[in-house]
Amino acid sequence: MSENKNKVAIVTGAAKNIGRATCDSLSKLGYNILVHANSDKDGADETIKIIQKNNISTSRMIGDLTKPETSKELIFEASKLGDISVLVNNASQREFNKFEDMTFDEWRFVMSINLDALFHTCKAVLPEMKKSNWGRIVNLGGLSAHISAIGRAHVITSKTAVVGFTRALAMEYAETGITINTVVPGLIDTVRGASAGSSLVHPSHSNPPVGRKGYPEEVATMISNLCGPNSDFITGQTIHVNGGSYFP
Repeated sequence: MSENKNKVAIVTGAAKNIGRATCDSLSKLGYNILVHANSDKDGADETIKIIQKNNISTSRMIGDLTKPETSKELIFEASKLGDISVLVNNASQREFNKFEDMTFDEWRFVMSINLDALFHTCKAVLPEMKKSNWGRIVNLGGLSAHISAIGRAHVITSKTAVVGFTRALAMEYAETGITINTVVPGLIDTVRGASAGSSLVHPSHSNPPVGRKGYPEEVATMISNLCGPNSDFITGQTIHVNGGSYFP
């Protein structure tokens, strides 16, 4: 879309899965894309290879989002591509630890990525968005924060806090032209790290009622809809993409 020329979208955790699909979807809207990954350079480069076909400018940045200086670097790199207009906080950690066995370091590790990193990235981009009186922030939630799960006290706590954080910022920035929302994926067909655990148990709907897992592209479509020109009146919302696994 021509109206997005010279606008930049930052997508964290974009080396694969929902992050990669989101980069592709936003690039089709005409956004230039800064692809972030924590350490997966090859995955980030593959994402860039995919989205370059959409005739936009893009680059990648590798860095630990739990460090405040990384978010400053994000701004520096993104500004080379144009005006910072979109932030998608997709990077997250889904560890599996029974609470009795969980150490405080494991608790803090998940909190630092799932929650503290959002503080740093939003703190960095909001002043940039205010300059243009326009911006879109989409934070990624988690279904387990709404229906619970075994072995994920840290993940559930952090993702529940993401919803509250989103609502607080949406209210604070409501008159600035910046919207802030949470998108909650359900059971999505993605490649997960070993630390996520193979024995994750939800109390209900292990399989979505629609009869299949979701696709990363379906979540990405919702995210890109919230980043489009007709989403000015949608802010502070928690929007589920889950195939009927949970009805808020």
